[in-house]
Amino acid sequence: MKKNLILILFASIATPASSQNLSLQQLLSVRKKNIAEAEEYLTKRNWSLINAKSPTSDKYGGLSFAYNKSNFSNKAESFLMLYFSGNENYPNRLNIQIHEKEKYNEYITQIKNWKGKIYDSYIDDDAFYKVYQGSTMTYVISTSTQKDDFSSTSTIYNFFITENEDFKHTNYNRKKSKE
Repeated sequence: MKKNLILILFASIATPASSQNLSLQQLLSVRKKNIAEAEEYLTKRNWSLINAKSPTSDKYGGLSFAYNKSNFSNKAESFLMLYFSGNENYPNRLNIQIHEKEKYNEYITQIKNWKGKIYDSYIDDDAFYKVYQGSTMTYVISTSTQKDDFSSTSTIYNFFITENEDFKHTNYNRKKSKE
């Protein structure tokens, strides 16, 4: 009886801790959804919608989500932004901010397993950028640091995900003038 109670307690503690951990495959599926489907999918996984902006004729709109956001500040374990144009001819873009090195390594490993290759790397605004391209997708990974309220430094990883053709038109494509 004690063993069953301990197992149930452990499972109830472990489940919420892992629910934020969207796999890279799940992120790609969110990117393909319309905004209503994306909101429902993420809300089911304990993400909270924190902001919504309509697209304009020259800018993408966006839905911003936070996972495990503090009720007293703007801090959260992760942030996710789904960019959409409102035009079916333009693909959705996705950006996720994470703070766990293990999750960063998991995503990088998956990109490489999908035959993603380094397309470019550079430093801009105190962040290190690596751009991986696969056969259809581009992943822009930026790594930077941030000081918290107690002057300790944390590492922030951002993954910007879009289709290869769409990437050609982004500010992340530093080689566009050469193409």
